[in-house]
Amino acid sequence: MQPFHFFLFSLIAGAWIDQSNKRSILLVTNLLTGLCLLVIPIFAFLNALNFYVFYIVVFLSATFSMMFELAYLSFVPIIVSREDLYRANRNLEVSRSLSQIFGQSIAGFLINILSAPISIMIDSISYFISLFFMWKIKMNEKRETVTENINIFKRILKGLKVLINSRILLSISISTAILNFCRTAFETIYILYIVRNVGMHASQIGLIYGLGSIGGIIGAYFSEFISKKMGIGISIIGATVLIGVGGIVVFTPYFHSKTIALILLTLGQMLSGFGNMLYFVSQVSLRQAITPLKILGSVNASNRFITRGAMPLGGVIGGVLGSYLGLKMSLFIFAAGFFSFNRNIMYHLNLQDKES
Repeated sequence: MQPFHFFLFSLIAGAWIDQSNKRSILLVTNLLTGLCLLVIPIFAFLNALNFYVFYIVVFLSATFSMMFELAYLSFVPIIVSREDLYRANRNLEVSRSLSQIFGQSIAGFLINILSAPISIMIDSISYFISLFFMWKIKMNEKRETVTENINIFKRILKGLKVLINSRILLSISISTAILNFCRTAFETIYILYIVRNVGMHASQIGLIYGLGSIGGIIGAYFSEFISKKMGIGISIIGATVLIGVGGIVVFTPYFHSKTIALILLTLGQMLSGFGNMLYFVSQVSLRQAITPLKILGSVNASNRFITRGAMPLGGVIGGVLGSYLGLKMSLFIFAAGFFSFNRNIMYHLNLQDKES
């Protein structure tokens, strides 16, 4: 649901973040997310839990998570120097990837042992623990980063204008939108394909995704090293190639053996995960480095509006094409879309390397 929230609310949230204290937003949204999740076990204990409660909790928690993400993207450049942005984003993504890998495993274990409502209660408590550590960050935002209170719609337009007028930021936003569109469409029918056409079972799919996540951790960890050695432009373009190669692995002719198929699909997931993380860390660090802090929230929001707004559309079109063209042909089309980057992005990113 979160991509839908970015499409609806990100522009307003980004403009608001620009004229607010980012640390306070992080604290409040983290607290509200934890409180939202706490509603589910409370209603379950009172035997009052229903789908309407779930919908409300999911909607609100996704909204607060969206605001948290936009605020932290603007907060990191305040507490980290320009030279350390890569390292900071790398470490954040490594910790996030590890938490997702171990979190899903722990969640399954807790649900089996303690029940789902108790597990969600523990999840909500983790937000309060996170809140404590963010509260321990002792710093004062510079006064110029919390700008004067001007019309929020003018600030939205200003952020959009900055992004559109920057050939680098616009090229990255468009390329990320294409990636998100193709990746969402691809993943919509990917599991159906490997179950029906390749014959993978649930445990094997879990193994593919679990081991494949290691590629994302490696990609995030080495993103700074790769960018310094190859340049940020080549890093971003190379990351998209790896994502595409990871998708093309699905069409290997060697699926007559389940073992080989399992190895190749896992390798494909690792390559895609590596490329995704390298791409994410590189383009986020670049945007943070070249955008003025006073307008960074609106620019981040404009970027998310374009890039995340493409994801629901990709899911719908992926399902439709999968139904009419078949799973294999549809996967091939979207895998080819991973390579859909024009000369402009290559030129402008390489130009950025020379200017850096």
